[in-house]
Amino acid sequence: ELLNENYVSILVDREERPDLDGHFMNILIAMNGVSGWPGNLFLTPDLVPLFGHTYMAPVAEPGLPGFLEVGGYLAEAWAEQRSSIVADAALIGRQLGELTRPPDLGAARRRGDPRPAAAAYWSGRFDATHGGFDGAPKFPLSPVLSRLLRHGVLERDPAILGQVYSTLDAMAAGGLRDQLGGAFHRYTVDRAWRTPHFEITLEDNAQLARLYLEAYQVSGRPRYQVVARSVLDDLLARFSLPGGGFASALDSDSAGVEGGFYTWSEGEVVAALGSEAAAFIAAYLSPGGAIASRRRVPSLAGGAENLIATERRLATARAHLGEVRARRSPLFRDDKAVTAWNAMALSAFALGARILDDPKYLRVARELRAFLLGDGADPRNLARLGGGEKGKGAVFLDDYAFLVQALIDLYETDFEMAHLEDARAYMKSLVERFQGRPKEPFRLAPADRPSPVPVPIVLYDEAAPSGNAAALIALRRLALYSADSVIESQARDIGESLGRFLEEEGPAAPALLEAWDFAPQEAREVVIVGPPGDAGARALLAEVRSRLLPGTVVARLDPAQHQDQGRWLLMAERPMIDGKASAYVCRNRICKTPVNTRRKLAEQLDNLRQEALP
Repeated sequence: ELLNENYVSILVDREERPDLDGHFMNILIAMNGVSGWPGNLFLTPDLVPLFGHTYMAPVAEPGLPGFLEVGGYLAEAWAEQRSSIVADAALIGRQLGELTRPPDLGAARRRGDPRPAAAAYWSGRFDATHGGFDGAPKFPLSPVLSRLLRHGVLERDPAILGQVYSTLDAMAAGGLRDQLGGAFHRYTVDRAWRTPHFEITLEDNAQLARLYLEAYQVSGRPRYQVVARSVLDDLLARFSLPGGGFASALDSDSAGVEGGFYTWSEGEVVAALGSEAAAFIAAYLSPGGAIASRRRVPSLAGGAENLIATERRLATARAHLGEVRARRSPLFRDDKAVTAWNAMALSAFALGARILDDPKYLRVARELRAFLLGDGADPRNLARLGGGEKGKGAVFLDDYAFLVQALIDLYETDFEMAHLEDARAYMKSLVERFQGRPKEPFRLAPADRPSPVPVPIVLYDEAAPSGNAAALIALRRLALYSADSVIESQARDIGESLGRFLEEEGPAAPALLEAWDFAPQEAREVVIVGPPGDAGARALLAEVRSRLLPGTVVARLDPAQHQDQGRWLLMAERPMIDGKASAYVCRNRICKTPVNTRRKLAEQLDNLRQEALP
């Protein structure tokens, strides 16, 4: 009644409108020092905030404002003291200008490499006791872990890699991971990864699947591929939508109880498993995971080193408890198929197919591509909510950027040229629609779309890499494949414009530093030449896929089809050596002596960063 009589009420879906969400979350931080959801803001008709807070109970609680009290006071003041409020709003509006200032762009002042400083910053915040960074609450911070993993590989730094592995192990063994399903919850409220906020999102799990796959490449630890498989399989089981694509999230509540779907009492386990209950309780229900009286969050006793053995030993019990759990009050699922997040999932499944040699995951990746692009969809008409030509909703930079990345990832999995062609077409639309001025990074929303709030250039990473990071990485990857001077100059100009920002703010934008790995002076190209199905070519490709190669693009050339592939300069005709499948390791398309044995290719890849190529 209060709202209907005095206000125009607007409910913003933060996944559908990240521009509004980001704008008003920044305002909440400025007002209160914190932000969060739900966010409640009382605005003038000009969208100037008069009051803002996160969750508000209907009536005041100790130290917290009541929604009815605030709403009633502002409505009365608007009716009786409007001139005073308008004057206050004008002052607030001027102060808001500081929140919407563009980032400091321009060439770096010192021309140094920002990557070591960023790695040192995060390494210094590492929690040596529990893994991860800082204290509670504790988030996975996938962009940070991904950056540190790459830095450890590039610099051959065992200490940095050890911090990444410790974190991955702690997350995999703790309550952050759904030990029966496989996917990861949003974050934990404690420092030791025990008690999660039980929401599960596609955005988080697409990144974590990729992270564990890459950690498996680097470390060779089988448990990381087991965790990655469980994430991908859980997404297939619980996030797949009837019309294609994946849902956004699973809610944390079941029957109105936070975590009720995932937690267990010992009595429930005994009732479900009988004589097998004691083994499961000993393995998974340690007292440290308790979140409420007699109910516990499953976590793995003994740590991640026991993960594979425990899951195998208790496979029957785990499966039965999963069946029992499935009969509980269902979790609400947000069925929005966000294009950016589905593109992230496409990348994760493509990488799973590539590293695990699993055709099931390749099929899923191709189906996601078809879902997102549709049949002959116009790249200029991409939508926020996926479905090709059936998509809907205002599109954003993240949707384009992660889609282009995913198409390149899919090319590097099945080597179908159509994926690169699509990537180039969508990148062209991205640049046309989201670059406000030449040589600058991209805006969050299309430059020609009217907006009720300032549209920022987002460079900082949050739960996921920024759209600008994904876009610049994709631009540089495309430039390595092609000889397109426009793509190359765009990548160079945007990279140079970010020099000053990365020099000063690199730790807050770890994904942008991955784009540095693909800069011309850093990047490498690997080309495998051989007929389809050739055993020698498969062996060479297997060697490449057995390792994480930061800043490297990979192509496969079929000698019989070099004319079709020749539109991309990297894939111009290259001969096989002695009539056998061969590998070329290159920089700026100038290559080392080609090799045709896996051993010799391994030697070249081992020295990829240490040797100066011709």
